[in-house]
Amino acid sequence: MSAQASSFGPVAPYYDELMKFVPYRMWIGYYFLLLAQQDVHPKKVLDVCCGTGTMCQMLTREGFDVSGFDLSPGMIEAAREKAASKKLNIRYEVQDAAELDMGEQYDSAYSFFDSLNNILDPARLQLAFERIAAHLTPGGSFIFDLNTSVAFEERMFDQENLRANAKLRYKWVGDWNDQTRLITVNMRFWHKGEEFREVHVQRAYDKEEVFEMLRLAGFDQVQAYHSYTLNPPRAMSDRLHYTAVKI
Repeated sequence: MSAQASSFGPVAPYYDELMKFVPYRMWIGYYFLLLAQQDVHPKKVLDVCCGTGTMCQMLTREGFDVSGFDLSPGMIEAAREKAASKKLNIRYEVQDAAELDMGEQYDSAYSFFDSLNNILDPARLQLAFERIAAHLTPGGSFIFDLNTSVAFEERMFDQENLRANAKLRYKWVGDWNDQTRLITVNMRFWHKGEEFREVHVQRAYDKEEVFEMLRLAGFDQVQAYHSYTLNPPRAMSDRLHYTAVKI
């Protein structure tokens, strides 16, 4: 049994199996809807914290010029292998969002599925917003989502799939601290009888805090939506999508 505890390390080869029921096509449609709300029509797009690159592939097939980066070498390796097997020309790099340097600019950037909650230090999130802004042309779009504290308070990270016929079995238990605004999720996985573990930590950010960070980073036209709608945030919204435009 391997008991290595890390984040997006051991799970990387199984990430697509874990995410196979995720509605990526709906995410793409919602992304297009939010771009239309901004009246931004990008050609060159940056996927922030791209994981194994599923959205990158879908957007590439829609005709966009897409690049992606992620902090996890394992995820980027999987993304590159997938793109190569499908003969898709997508640039992938191992990069830290707070120190991002892709050497080029984009018409838009996006980050889906609460990736930016994994930046635990508000100062590092501020740096990430600044680095993303530096990679956008004036008028460029930035769209991303964040889990709210409601997701953590309501124990939405307590999940399991222990079915005997599951290719990847798992059990997750989250420990939320409302003082630090951090949730620590202890994850156990089983694949072909072998166990491995990961520990993921996320931070909840308030909407007003995020708005101020975006403005300081050089964005305006900042909006927040109850996720997957065009409705304003609600008291019990567990996820918000933010949109902003580079000044």
